[in-house]
Amino acid sequence: MRRRTTALAVIALVATGAGLLTAPGASAAGVLTFTVTREGHTVKLYRVATPRTAVTGTGATRADFDGDGVDDLASTAAGADTSALYPHGEIVIVKYSSTAANDVLAAQFGNGSFGDTLAAGNFDGDRYDDLVIGAQSEPDSATDADQAGGVWVVPGSASGLDLARTVHVDQDTPGVPEGSEPGDTFGASLATGDLTGDGRDDLAVGNPAEDLGTARNAGTVTVLKGSVSGLTTTGAVLLHQNLSWVPGAAETGDSFGAAVAIGRVDRGANADLVIGTTWENGDAGMVTLVRGAAGGVSTTGVTGVTGTAAAAAHGDPQTVFNHFGGRLAIGDTTGDGLGEVVVGVGGTNMTTSTTAFLGCGAVVVLAGHTTGLSASGLRVLHQDSPGVPGTRASGDGFGTSVSAGDVTGDGRADVLVGVPGEHIGRLGGGGAVVLLRGAASGLTGTGSQLWSQASTGVPGAAETGDAFGVDVALLNLDGRGGLDAAVTAPGEQLDTDPSFLTAGSVTTFTGSSAGLVPRVAFTGASFRTADFRVIDYGRALVERESAI
Repeated sequence: MRRRTTALAVIALVATGAGLLTAPGASAAGVLTFTVTREGHTVKLYRVATPRTAVTGTGATRADFDGDGVDDLASTAAGADTSALYPHGEIVIVKYSSTAANDVLAAQFGNGSFGDTLAAGNFDGDRYDDLVIGAQSEPDSATDADQAGGVWVVPGSASGLDLARTVHVDQDTPGVPEGSEPGDTFGASLATGDLTGDGRDDLAVGNPAEDLGTARNAGTVTVLKGSVSGLTTTGAVLLHQNLSWVPGAAETGDSFGAAVAIGRVDRGANADLVIGTTWENGDAGMVTLVRGAAGGVSTTGVTGVTGTAAAAAHGDPQTVFNHFGGRLAIGDTTGDGLGEVVVGVGGTNMTTSTTAFLGCGAVVVLAGHTTGLSASGLRVLHQDSPGVPGTRASGDGFGTSVSAGDVTGDGRADVLVGVPGEHIGRLGGGGAVVLLRGAASGLTGTGSQLWSQASTGVPGAAETGDAFGVDVALLNLDGRGGLDAAVTAPGEQLDTDPSFLTAGSVTTFTGSSAGLVPRVAFTGASFRTADFRVIDYGRALVERESAI
């Protein structure tokens, strides 16, 4: 149903040697074009020239920074000096669909957290999405608080990201609740969507290590609103479990806000906020739904489901959901106008009469209801579920990453699941992804697909430790109809890599009525600059949360 365009296929990977990957034309070094400093922290922008043909797309987009109607591919990597001996910290790479360059944003504060999390949102309502970069271990320059955390917002424009208009937010920014303290990890999770219903996206920032009174690492979530001038701290909202209307209670180690997602769960005009609390009740975890409202969030109708309750509703006493709520997505998998909350639980343990499967993983789908979240009617899928390809095994991590959206064009959200620990033959940790199909009866294994680097048509070759599927995203990469896919493999190594470094790769797939079709892939070598080489490309991907 959807076809590959040539505009994004500039750096297709080819196999060399023992199936390792290299990128043609990767020797062109990026040029330092701009430097921005905010609150004592500096980010440098390198531009890597890549000739291409301008494109114009149709259909919904999720990360379109240059406004051409086609999503751009933003991913996190690390860096090492050009001799490949010394670390350079973390970087964010933006591969544009039209703009004749790629951006490499390198932080100079050297703590390795810049880009740990990424999100895209349109905060001022113009035609360009903005990139949000979380740096959860960033020190606070005013107080010297180590690992206080911060968030960088880089506006989009017709020529791509406009670093000159970058906004930096931390908990010492006027209007942001609380204050920066050592170890807070502000920015550890990010989500965007229109909670207020004004046509502009808002931003939820997870701060799971925030202390509340004597409860250490209880966690909070800060909601910042969009406005005509972009993201603002005016009217910011702070959420935590010491609020009387939020389920549970703030306790040491809860990690409220370890994950966040925004999407329309009910049929209201506003998007809703879903929050993961991964250490609620020990390591069982919890998912909380807070409805959107004109003021940011509603204090009524807040509901939650614990990992313990989900396991009980599943009805299998030998299934344990560890850290329930660690990975979240929202999508209408049934097509009824109500969004399901998809919970990836890569640490799920399952036991049969003869075998214990530790960390085999599962995906839990909480049905959309106008009354909020409940465990009633939940659906659990794993690699022994009917129709789901592969076989469950310890360490597979099925559900380590999840993304929801309509790939097949049938009006229902499908779910792409990362399985980075999947054995490919005898190769441990080669990794795979599974596309689960939406259906009127709910998410199903029927018609699902499994892809790895050993699959026909997928660039490269499966190797031990590639970790294909560490992160996944459903994006509009060809500018037509439904959604395509991006899959990361940060452990990918090239023939040209020193033995102790991995370039990493991101592989793209085209969506179609039959599912996903392999497209092209890119490695970290494609974005090398004059100052450093890119390694571990694909640690994290950008994606706006699902909207219905």
